Amino acid sequence: MDKVLVFVETKGDEPRKASMEVLCEAARLAESGRFSVEAVCLGAVSDVLKNRLLRCTPKLVRLTDPELAAYSPEGYAHGLAGYARQIGARMIMAGATGVGRDFLPRTAIILETGIVSDVTAGNWFDDPITFVRPMFGGKVFAEVAFPASPVVVTVRPNSFAMDMPEGINGEYEEVAVGLQAGSIHTRLLRVDDTRKDAVDITEADLIVAGGRGLKAAENFKLIEDLAAVIGATVGATRSVVDAKWRDQADQIGKSGKTVSPKLYIGAGISGAIHHIMGMDSSKVIVAVNRDPNAIIFNYANYGIVGDLFEVLPAMTEEFKRHKERV
Repeated sequence: MDKVLVFVETKGDEPRKASMEVLCEAARLAESGRFSVEAVCLGAVSDVLKNRLLRCTPKLVRLTDPELAAYSPEGYAHGLAGYARQIGARMIMAGATGVGRDFLPRTAIILETGIVSDVTAGNWFDDPITFVRPMFGGKVFAEVAFPASPVVVTVRPNSFAMDMPEGINGEYEEVAVGLQAGSIHTRLLRVDDTRKDAVDITEADLIVAGGRGLKAAENFKLIEDLAAVIGATVGATRSVVDAKWRDQADQIGKSGKTVSPKLYIGAGISGAIHHIMGMDSSKVIVAVNRDPNAIIFNYANYGIVGDLFEVLPAMTEEFKRHKERV
């Protein structure tokens, strides 16, 4: 059987949603009998986290080393690459989160193999395996394959269903990777996490985003109010972030984050290509703009031509009434 490693990124006692989506997809692959799957964590693993993951994977491996106590791209890359070599992995998979995008390319370089990023689908039983990923701002979807092994894959969040497997009671193992002294050249000094309870926008199922059409930072309350009613995460365009109206963590687009929510509501957003590249794989797109010729309407499933200062409050109130009826 081909061995598949799934890197599980964690936040406290919880696995990241993007990691769980990949792990669930890998569990479905394991049912075919062609693949054997191991979940891999680096650094600390609490009992709560361990017990949850063991219900989702046949084997959970924690890689240990003093250098892995805190995240560093060099340490994680060397640790994961060393273990992949040790067990002869055919494929390494991870969510295309900030951490995954940071250290998985380094892992591929160490292994002298290929990496395919931002995958949205896989033809797992092709030989070689082919992966589907958007290119040129989502205008085309390419099928990519590598003859080298192991292939390193990062998966766009919300691409795979998070259907928890049943009847799994996996085994747990700790493996000391033995990183060479002096191989890690960076040190973590401190972590300032001012948004520790916020949902990472890359993993959000619902997003309400605003652009320069809101005219001022204080008007983002219209976006926040609507997002609060429907349980969505707030997003923003690059111009809004450049104007210091929103934090960079909210930025969607080529120079920000790529999102694939079930519902994307964009208000006051013209549809510049560098923004579209970050959200065009959303399942349903609703655009609100007073300009009927706004580019974003070319990508929207539903368009509302109107003044957002009238439309957003009306939407918020309608959603409130709907929730009260349910």
